[in-house]
Amino acid sequence: MKTARFKPVALIGIATFTVSFLASAGPSQKADIKTENGVRVVRNPKTPVAGPGGTPAAVSLVEDLVIGNDTSREDHWFGFLNSLAVDASGNIYTVDPKNIRIRIFAPDGSLVKAFGREGQGPGEFSGPGGITAAPDGSILVSDVLNGRISYFTREGAHLKDTSFGTYRIGGLEIDGRQNLFATHIQSPSGDKQTWELVKFDPDLKPLLKIHSISIPFKLAGGVNLLPDRFFFALAGDDRLAWMVSNEYTVQVVDAAGKTVMKIIKERDQQKFSDKDRDKFIKSRFPGGAPSQFKLQFPDYFPAASGFMTDEKGRIYVRTYDEDGLGGVAMDVFDPAGLYIARFFVPEDEDAVTVRNDKLYSIIKDPASGNPLVKRYALNWKWD
Repeated sequence: MKTARFKPVALIGIATFTVSFLASAGPSQKADIKTENGVRVVRNPKTPVAGPGGTPAAVSLVEDLVIGNDTSREDHWFGFLNSLAVDASGNIYTVDPKNIRIRIFAPDGSLVKAFGREGQGPGEFSGPGGITAAPDGSILVSDVLNGRISYFTREGAHLKDTSFGTYRIGGLEIDGRQNLFATHIQSPSGDKQTWELVKFDPDLKPLLKIHSISIPFKLAGGVNLLPDRFFFALAGDDRLAWMVSNEYTVQVVDAAGKTVMKIIKERDQQKFSDKDRDKFIKSRFPGGAPSQFKLQFPDYFPAASGFMTDEKGRIYVRTYDEDGLGGVAMDVFDPAGLYIARFFVPEDEDAVTVRNDKLYSIIKDPASGNPLVKRYALNWKWD
């Protein structure tokens, strides 16, 4: 297995980097595939296996677009970014909760539309967070402080608001039938807090609960900075793929919520060292950890730190495995559950989504500290 290599490539107008990973599947690299109680169970080894299309000999990421670094142009820079979405045509949607702005960019990075108004009236925002591009062309923006999801056209016209009701919504996916998938965070009970992964109808009425986890809410006066997390994303044909961060098992459910596939990957647990602790604190608290909190860390890193799918049904799991060159590993599984590739992405970038073989990340401008959107071309080279 070879490690990633980061090298500058000159292109006019863009600072571009190539990130490549070479993977070879020897004759012993095979997945164990069985049907257990009607569920396809795929147990993958530590290294990629040969899929129906052959194992990728190389996966390369070449940066081809950066948005947000031109502060001289109105509405071309971000105060804060925690979410972005991309539609099938490559249009990019961002939500800036600091400036209360929704921005739509064309595939070439040019600004198409910017809108947003602070308030509690129809279509106004108090705390916009997640943004989703629906298959029908509408845009969904979740607003935690207003407790609702607001729908807009791609031209920025307000369509409707749907109240969270009694639910505390986190994350958001929408399928072709306008059904919604989100996490519901229950109020703490004792020293535990329950998170549920729920499928809702278009009016945010619950249809079914897919899974729930209970996490410690109080840790002897401390704060756990790496608690269990839900990751989920639509994986084509109204199927939903999901996992819990501490276990390397991806489950895929159909439109009825029935589990149809489990994807398991063998891995070595990575010890959480004192060096990792210091690095983690520095990244989260540049000015030093708050003295009023006792920070809690696990003995080992979780299995996953991020999760995405693409329109081809591939699943991407961002791990904590480092290459020693500033990158962390992204594992890729095909729609059949086979572990087909691993490549590395910059550790300090937040990879958000993959569409049309383009990887989109939220990064921080090292000069200004402002958030930026970066896009990579994701190139597959098959044996």
